[in-house]
Amino acid sequence: MLAGLDKPIQRVLKKVFEYILKDMRFGRAEDGDASKNFGGGFFQSETPSVADTEFSIAHTLGRKPYLVIPVLPLDAVGARIIRLRVTKPADASRIYLSSPDTAAPFFVYVEG
Repeated sequence: MLAGLDKPIQRVLKKVFEYILKDMRFGRAEDGDASKNFGGGFFQSETPSVADTEFSIAHTLGRKPYLVIPVLPLDAVGARIIRLRVTKPADASRIYLSSPDTAAPFFVYVEG
């Protein structure tokens, strides 16, 4: 896409993109915080005490998300990755899940 530009401008733009892209980050997993460089945010929840019971997580994206990624914040002692199952499609305010893991606190990254 830069081929039509003068060589000095190409070099400068390539350096700018290399500088920006080498420092892309998700950010810290703090409940309700937006990602640093991506279109999602972090949310904390806990599974119900009864296995495979549907629960939901309120999100603040203001749009229907399409992706959930379990995350393991290394500064949260006891945090763990749990098994999650989508029980129905997400909407503009909540995601709907279940898990065979009971009473388990967890963090997810939700993108939309």
